[in-house]
This record gives sequence, C-alpha cells and structure tokens, in this order.
Amino acid sequence: MNIRKVKLKPGFALMELGGEFCIFDERDSQNGSLDGLPSVNEICIFLWNSLERGAGVEELITLLSEEKNIDEEDARLELEEFLAKLIHGNVVEING
Repeated sequence: MNIRKVKLKPGFALMELGGEFCIFDERDSQNGSLDGLPSVNEICIFLWNSLERGAGVEELITLLSEEKNIDEEDARLELEEFLAKLIHGNVVEING
C-alpha cells in the first residue's frame, strides 16, 4: 500500500454503543453504524484516535508497533486492514 497521508472525513465518529465501539456517520438520522464497520477492536480504536490527531501512515505504524509491542510488519498489516475498511466505508481521504 503506497498511501502516505490519510485524513478522516468530517461527520464520522467513533462511539461506544452497548459496550462495543462502532464508527458512525453523524449525519445518519437512524444512528446506525456503517456497513462493513459494525464494531472495531482495541487496535482500530488506537488507530482512529491517532488519525484524529493527524498522524501520517508511517507514524501510525511506529505508534502502533510501540503501543502494542508488535513488530513494524505486523503493525503495517493491521493498519492496512483497518484502512481498507475505512476506504470501503468512504470514511477517509487518501493522498498517495
């Protein structure tokens, strides 16, 4: 994946609902979670919060590696999987 910069689009939020964290479109009057993103795990929550603070892709890999004590290759795979979900849900803007 040759993505360098990822930015969350306005109007999306990570919210806790019934003990699970989900990504919601704040403009959705039905207040439902996004298709394909019914709930997110602890790593996704960490990555979401880092994206909100403006972290770039390489920084996200380093932060995740340090935070979860995993090697950078595993961190990259975790990030790629999460970004694929965000891209599919049209939640992020990508700059290559």
